[in-house]
Amino acid sequence: MTSTAPASSDRPNILVVEDHPTTLEGILKILNQFYTSAEITQAHTFTQAAAVIQNRQPNLVVLDLQIPEQSGDLPHTDQGIKFIKYLMQTYPTLNIAVHSSYPEALVRIRPDIDNHRGGFTVTDKSRSTRETFERFDGALRGYSHTREIPGSGVGLELKPEWLTTLDLACRAGFQDKAIAQRLNVSEGQVRNYWRKIQDIFDIYPEDAREDGKNIRITTCNMARKKGVIN
Repeated sequence: MTSTAPASSDRPNILVVEDHPTTLEGILKILNQFYTSAEITQAHTFTQAAAVIQNRQPNLVVLDLQIPEQSGDLPHTDQGIKFIKYLMQTYPTLNIAVHSSYPEALVRIRPDIDNHRGGFTVTDKSRSTRETFERFDGALRGYSHTREIPGSGVGLELKPEWLTTLDLACRAGFQDKAIAQRLNVSEGQVRNYWRKIQDIFDIYPEDAREDGKNIRITTCNMARKKGVIN
């Protein structure tokens, strides 16, 4: 499987996949406002996007779901879902930000999103500039934010390995290295578990900053509040 280069906060390499001129202009305005030194590449079809990703290995891909597969094709959500699934399978650590008017369509690949090891955020196009940027930036930093997808967080569907991570960290005080050894996975995978747990709990970096707490402490407190751990 192919990996992507690590994200650089100083000069991120960002690919924007959008074929609507007005929407593209709005996305570029947001990115240029907050990432003044970013290298931004554009693609207007999924075929173009696949070539750019292979050649440039961007730190972040911002894309709509309704993009034509090739020039002259009509845009269709099914193609967007298919393309995102391909990206997650081929580039398991790629940071992806979906910017779409139809985020509910992603429910079809929810298991793939939960297993993805890169950042994955979803933004409805009706969101404000600040909210949109926070989703883009969250994906760039490897976080998940999928509350726009129907059913996200319903029933606190935490996987066994996520529950074990919470138990070992919040009750036993294990650090990620020790958790990784206990679960026989990499430290990077443990960090991915944390991001998925925080997404289920609707906890994001900006929330922890507002509380003046470490995001892990905020997560453990929420897990206790919801009865996930004692």
